[in-house]
Amino acid sequence: MRKGFCTALAFAALVSTSSLVQAQSLPQHEGQRKQASQAFESSDWQTVIDITGEVLKANPKDPLALHLRGSSQIEFGIAMTDAVMIRAGIADSREAITVAGQDAEFNYYLPYLYGMTSLANLEDQSTHAEVAIQIAGQLLSHPKITAEQKANTYYQRGLANSAMQDATAAVKDFRAAIALNPKHMASYLAIPDAYAAADQAEFAIAAYAEAIKAFPDEPLVHNNQGMYYQKIGRPNDALRSFTSAVQKNPQYFIAITNRGYTWLEGGKPAEAERDFTASLQVNANQPAVYGMRGTSRLVQGNWQAALEDYNMVLRVHPNDPIAHADAGFARFFGRDYAGALAEFNKVAEAGGSARFIDPWRVWTLVRLGRSAEAAGIALSSRQKSEKERDWIDHVILFHVGEISGDDLINRVDRTDAKIQTAQLCEARFFVAEHHLRRGKQQEAATAYQQALATGQKELSAFRGASYALQKFQ
Repeated sequence: MRKGFCTALAFAALVSTSSLVQAQSLPQHEGQRKQASQAFESSDWQTVIDITGEVLKANPKDPLALHLRGSSQIEFGIAMTDAVMIRAGIADSREAITVAGQDAEFNYYLPYLYGMTSLANLEDQSTHAEVAIQIAGQLLSHPKITAEQKANTYYQRGLANSAMQDATAAVKDFRAAIALNPKHMASYLAIPDAYAAADQAEFAIAAYAEAIKAFPDEPLVHNNQGMYYQKIGRPNDALRSFTSAVQKNPQYFIAITNRGYTWLEGGKPAEAERDFTASLQVNANQPAVYGMRGTSRLVQGNWQAALEDYNMVLRVHPNDPIAHADAGFARFFGRDYAGALAEFNKVAEAGGSARFIDPWRVWTLVRLGRSAEAAGIALSSRQKSEKERDWIDHVILFHVGEISGDDLINRVDRTDAKIQTAQLCEARFFVAEHHLRRGKQQEAATAYQQALATGQKELSAFRGASYALQKFQ
């Protein structure tokens, strides 16, 4: 299942582009520049990139187009964890500064700083952050810098210091920004982030309280506080924070989604489904939320409704292996083995880490009476030596009769308690499935119950046992 998500204040919210539309460029592009600026304010990064791309084809030296495209590429690259796009944004931002020369808007420098810091975080390269800190220091010493510009630069340097894992320097910069601009919300939210990164929970909690005091009616602040509480294992506090965010703005679907995720993680799928539905009513364009709602429905025993949600994800992301896996498990639990196999095969086609699906593919083939095909998949596991085989190999070989159920359980990893419990859950479930196929109802029921006793609620094997015994959350 997909993880819940927390929004942070976007760079675009810090710097208005309204003052930039006056930058010198060809008059015939004025309309496109305004459209791009409006899309930028709405965080519609792809639209900005498309519009400014057309402008730059005709005039490669348009500073505003370069600035907007660079800023959008950086934001989009961060969202997609795409270092190549972030680098392209940095290059555009640097070119905007070069083209504008002495007339460069001060704000042209900010996306460059932000991009370098973001690249440092993504690539774990402190040298990028060091460059951002150096340039920010030069900007702060500029004699014509305004208070607002100085606050934004302190904020950017604070982010760079955070990337350098220097919480003390980062907080000092963020507080300098707040001293210049007491309503610099981004800095208020960055302070607890810096403390959190340094594992200083007490200071992070206090900083969130300070941010809420400064912005009591801002749902984003309450939402971010909730995300932190969720991260440190305080779900009840997280629920209260998300509820406060929704009370401030009933249309704030991000907090509604995050509250739903907290319910789901806490074993309250009905409450989670309610919140996911409410979030989708506000904004239906959320594939990830359909996926989470599908899971909340699945664990309640409604695999058909879950499948509808997973199919909604696949309409948007038809090649998403995780969505295909979700749909496959829903069909499997509903005893639609042919449909499950089709989905599992699509997962396998993705390669890489998709190998986790192979035990389920093999068992589904066996259930369909296609043992020869199952044996074909098992061939690579059979050809490995005992020392080369991992847990997936052992489960596959159990399915094709190479080892017994007792042998499978004996091969559970006993060196790590978490791994041991998870593997025991899978072993008990598949042993139960084999008993059931042979008509041994009582033995199957006992093994299914043993799988549930592991408490591994997030495992598909646990959910499969729940469906077999009709015991749902």
